[in-house]
Amino acid sequence: MSNPAVEQAVREAGAAIGEAGGIFMLHPETLGASIAAGYANPLAGYVAGRGGVLGDATGATVASVFAIFEPATVGALWDEGVTVRGATGAAQVYWDQLAGFARKYLAGAEGLARLAELGEKVIAAAPGPRLPLFDGWRAMPLADDAPARAGQVMFVLRELRGDVHLNLLSASGVTPVEAHMLGHDESYTRMFGWSEPFADGADKADRYAAVEESTNRRMTEILGAALSDAEIAELARVSASALASLKAAVPA
Repeated sequence: MSNPAVEQAVREAGAAIGEAGGIFMLHPETLGASIAAGYANPLAGYVAGRGGVLGDATGATVASVFAIFEPATVGALWDEGVTVRGATGAAQVYWDQLAGFARKYLAGAEGLARLAELGEKVIAAAPGPRLPLFDGWRAMPLADDAPARAGQVMFVLRELRGDVHLNLLSASGVTPVEAHMLGHDESYTRMFGWSEPFADGADKADRYAAVEESTNRRMTEILGAALSDAEIAELARVSASALASLKAAVPA
């Protein structure tokens, strides 16, 4: 039997974790750190870094895994990025960037050790098949200090939900462009490398809504296999607290 309070906590945790990861990924400091690490194009550093846990894959394979990005763009950025430090090296650089960002901007947040503890339970218990980015990132060694470790755990949990969502989206028949347009807008769609004209997906709005519900339902099952209802609620609280602290500390 479903528990609406638990399902709501799962949604809240997913939203907070997703937003926190987006702040790190898109922040000018992160892009600047990629340039400092030798990536002339910071987006190539991003693609090679985030996708580096896939190993020596082709650009087409990485584009398939990233899924919601325009494939040719991702393939070209991957090919450019891996020339700098290889796939494994790029992943390590990105992992270290994440740790540094969290140390700088999460240090004042409450409950970081508990966030990491609860998140690690979920990461350890979650299934691996058909979740390639999640499975790759959860194999990376976590930092010892609480801010960096919590930041890394949130990042891995973000990849978990992302992979679950992309599997369901692909099965639904809603295209990436339609998903971007239904969930966001034209500027958001362009950010992922797509060119106009954009299909608005209006005839698939019900399917897209069903994908969101299915994603939350599956994440509730995954978290429920690792945590008690009270722990899921606690994860939502400490994730929201971490996000609030991050947003207060990170310069606009």
